[in-house]
Amino acid sequence: MNFLDIRIQELMDETDAHLLRSSQPHGWLGLIRSLRQGRLAWMFWVVWLAQLALFVIGIWAAVQFFQATEVLSAVKYGISAATLLLVALQIKLSIAPHMQTERLLRELKRVEILILAQNHKR
Repeated sequence: MNFLDIRIQELMDETDAHLLRSSQPHGWLGLIRSLRQGRLAWMFWVVWLAQLALFVIGIWAAVQFFQATEVLSAVKYGISAATLLLVALQIKLSIAPHMQTERLLRELKRVEILILAQNHKR
């Protein structure tokens, strides 16, 4: 805990503490769960299915690469496997900025709840 966290704990009353406990941030799995159910859930599922398909095909090409006996087929499957696996990874990582945005929006909502609670007390 840093100084700001300690100071927030000192200034909180029981209602504020309850609001903070009830609106704790999600972990990574909670963020993924919120992506699957949000208004852009269709985008998550399309990206997830595309990533899964590319990953499976990339693994298949990698297995074919290691089983190849000729140089030409090894090069063909090796380049295909590397490209497919890199594209699958890139697609998977494309969700990260959206997850970070969801985290920030959730934190802003927590702050908004606390401000509204303070205004409601008065």
